Amino acid sequence: MRPLDLRVVLVRSLYERNVGATSRAMANMGFTKVILLDPKCEFTIESNKAAASGQQALAEKIVYKSWDEFYRHEPRGIQIATTARDGRGRQTEDLESTLVTLKESHPEASKKTDTPLVFHVLFGPEDHGLEGDDLKYANYCCCLPTYGENPSLNLAQASLLTLFIFRRVFGGQRTQLDGQQKARAAQKKPLIFPDESLKAWLLEMNMDLSKRRINVFTVLRRMLLQNAPSEKEFRMLEIVLQQSTRRMREGRNSRKGSFLIKNMQCPLKLSLFGKVRSAFANSLGLSTTIVLRYRGKLISRFTCQSQPKP
Repeated sequence: MRPLDLRVVLVRSLYERNVGATSRAMANMGFTKVILLDPKCEFTIESNKAAASGQQALAEKIVYKSWDEFYRHEPRGIQIATTARDGRGRQTEDLESTLVTLKESHPEASKKTDTPLVFHVLFGPEDHGLEGDDLKYANYCCCLPTYGENPSLNLAQASLLTLFIFRRVFGGQRTQLDGQQKARAAQKKPLIFPDESLKAWLLEMNMDLSKRRINVFTVLRRMLLQNAPSEKEFRMLEIVLQQSTRRMREGRNSRKGSFLIKNMQCPLKLSLFGKVRSAFANSLGLSTTIVLRYRGKLISRFTCQSQPKP
């Protein structure tokens, strides 16, 4: 797209603080060229205070005494006058709709060249706005969107809203704050959601997952995805799920083992004990009696008589 060269033109401005605040608004939106046409105020420290961190446009302002001087020095571009009035001689259009149409159909906007397309955006004085003579060479007469009964905006507010609409239509590089992260919704989602770990964790807590469409698992998964966790947060969640599942299983196995030892005598252990005792008795030429019990009940009892080895 063709580069944009936007110049804010403040016509007969009355208050220096509004000029300073406009300079700050221009810095917010990435524009630096302000033109003052026949200003009615002097510039002191008050304008600098209002500009705050947006001093560049104010410091580099261009001042013209009349429209004749303006047209002698300024390149001819697309001139847009802002107004809150509509009536005879003023066919007012919505600013954003006008810019969209201009971007899509105006031959100058679609021309493939590195030469910037010049826009002059006119703002009138604070008391009654632009006059008829100010609109003589304007290509478009546009109003700004408002929703209340008062369509008139403060000069600095009007300039900020206008420049924002320009950026929304024509684009630009969005400001990135120091340390600012990407929006969570724009972060790369992990390729694999920890489905199995979450299911195993829920099953260990005896949750019913038999309903395929809606169950505890599907509800939790939807809640997690709606909050758009980062990939790092998904990995941390999976580690927590796996560790807690393993702990629950170890605890259950430990309780089960204690119950078996307490309530049953293992026949294998008794048989092994009996073989050891029998072998010991056989080596001494003695007799031994082997008794096998399971849960206190007699299973088998027999006596082995053996001779000592010569």
